[in-house]
Amino acid sequence: MFTSPPFEPLEEHAKLVGRCSDMLREMVAAYLNEDFELAEKLALRISELEHEADRVKNTIREHLPRSIFMPVDRGDFLNYLREQDRVADRIEEVALTLSLRRTSVPLELRTDLQNMTKKVCDVVDLVPLAVKSLVELLESTFRRKPAKVNLYISLMDEKEQLTDELDLKLRRHIFELEEELTHGELFHLMRVVKLLARVADHAENCGDMMRVMIARL
Repeated sequence: MFTSPPFEPLEEHAKLVGRCSDMLREMVAAYLNEDFELAEKLALRISELEHEADRVKNTIREHLPRSIFMPVDRGDFLNYLREQDRVADRIEEVALTLSLRRTSVPLELRTDLQNMTKKVCDVVDLVPLAVKSLVELLESTFRRKPAKVNLYISLMDEKEQLTDELDLKLRRHIFELEEELTHGELFHLMRVVKLLARVADHAENCGDMMRVMIARL
């Protein structure tokens, strides 16, 4: 049982989300280089990290008594944890979906897909940094100002907007090459791009939920 707010496990969970993001970068790079065996191994590693994140999430949920004083609303905290966990869930879904089919991605699409992956992971990478700053704020008994965590939240918003633009550009590019792709390849690539965009959406949602918690302090 926790005897104080479970901020340390929350940070541990956020770091696991960040490791999933790092692994996704490597996995997509291997896939685009047509090293499918390595890509599939990395997808399984992402799945292991996601399961570890689930374990931490469940430990927090199962051992968080209502008697503990929380500097933030308990419901807000648990809702935030759920959204942070969804980032890892969606990363796993991207990795496993991509690994289901060994598609030779047209050269014209590879740069765009790798760039979108990078931008999506850039949003996710801000989550552990923002969580660390939020925890520092909460543990300081509010003596600190929330400027640092607010900066990370603003960066999440900005970087997520970039992923929206890349998402649209990439889907258009895929349709432009429709005649060069089989129906299976077209569906596979469109599905992966859609899931990638969702990863960034959930990461941005984390920032929005942090903003709510800070506003209620």
